[in-house]
Amino acid sequence: MTSKNKLKSGSLGLFSIVFFVVAAASPLTGIVGALPVAFSLGNGEGIPGVYLLAGILLVIFSFGFVAMSKYTKNSGAFYAYIIQGLGFSSGLAGLNLALLGYICMQFAISAMFGFFTSELVKSLQIHVPVAWWQYAIVMQIIVVLLGISKVEIGGKVLGILMLCEVGIVILLDYVILQHTHTMNLNSFLPSTLLSGHFGIAMVFAICSFIGFEATAIYAEECKNPEKNISRATFIAVVIITLFFAFSAWAIVQYLVNVQKNISFASLDPTTLIFNITQATLGSWAVQLMSVLLVTSLFAATQAFHNSLSRYLFAMAKDQLVWEKLSYTHAKHQTPYIASILQGIFMVVMLAIFGAFHLDPMSEVFSWASMLGSMAILALQVGVSCAVICFFLRHKHLNVSKWSSVIAPTISAFGMAYVLMNVIENIKLIGGSSSIVLSFLPWIVLLVVVIGFLKALHFKKRNFVLPIIKS
Repeated sequence: MTSKNKLKSGSLGLFSIVFFVVAAASPLTGIVGALPVAFSLGNGEGIPGVYLLAGILLVIFSFGFVAMSKYTKNSGAFYAYIIQGLGFSSGLAGLNLALLGYICMQFAISAMFGFFTSELVKSLQIHVPVAWWQYAIVMQIIVVLLGISKVEIGGKVLGILMLCEVGIVILLDYVILQHTHTMNLNSFLPSTLLSGHFGIAMVFAICSFIGFEATAIYAEECKNPEKNISRATFIAVVIITLFFAFSAWAIVQYLVNVQKNISFASLDPTTLIFNITQATLGSWAVQLMSVLLVTSLFAATQAFHNSLSRYLFAMAKDQLVWEKLSYTHAKHQTPYIASILQGIFMVVMLAIFGAFHLDPMSEVFSWASMLGSMAILALQVGVSCAVICFFLRHKHLNVSKWSSVIAPTISAFGMAYVLMNVIENIKLIGGSSSIVLSFLPWIVLLVVVIGFLKALHFKKRNFVLPIIKS
């Protein structure tokens, strides 16, 4: 091992980064898990249009995000942007939000992985005395090992898994449309799009993109980062948008043609996609989809693990935490100590969840996904504001008004709108009446306050943040 805190430059190409980002979005999980709930709680037939609108909002956000990336090349991504735009105190608050968001998303996905792995094993009539949290722990160990290995190996693994999960959904879409005699575009009409609970629908749609900022996190390891970071960001957002909007539209065509006068609110979200797959492709596809759902969750966990490792790495380089977190592996040049440390934390917490007999879906997944989503949405609002302030202070930079002011302003209001909808409907979206959900927004606020207090502590020590490469 070595103490050189440098990631392996030029180890990732354009499509490896795209794979990391799309894997974090977990396409199959979004179709099987989130889409049916969005149908029932959101605006029904208008969901495909909402996904398209959410994608447009994220594309708008990406203009400012990409413009900023050219002047801040740091593995801390969002937190580095906020420091550059809003100052050290806001940057540490943003850093806390990023850490909370990525940790919570890993817990949520791990719980879901454990649950669906357990269900898959049962469906195969294999009787093993293994609890959901134990499956999740095994997954975390594998994730850490891949996190320490060459980052390009992880990119190839995620790429293969992602292509498989996207492939089965595209096949389902194709067969549905092949057997649909009457198709319509009502889902994209303003009257349909804005019907029902539009705000709740936007929450599910926007949260399907969580993790897309990972493009900038890999800036230090990317080939030709000046071009590939921006390309990867837009490619990933467009792929995710088209995938979810088109697949949701195909499912709508099936439902409105097969079940006349359908009530989307009455659909059973737990079995909807599997039932449609059974009816159109057969039982083999249901079994394959069950397996790919598990690998999809594994891929998403790997993507979030890598992102969090690089946040910890950036924090250590900036002398904000334990210095050894910035050490990289002598052979692979990956932040191996950061990977190991977060892996240990995840394993211990999963064991604690198991010891307290928490339900993987109604408790761990519900609480963690809500908390993580709010943290990352608040972070995106902060980044949008940071972009505006940064370019207003640096008017000499050759950046268009659209990318420097107009786009980030639109995205700031859009993300804030979605965040407010999460807070107002947290129990409905979380699928639980637990009082724990009511306290989650206060936890987000608390970590922001802690960030400002940490900054005050550093300032009293006359701490000077190392200059971010710009």
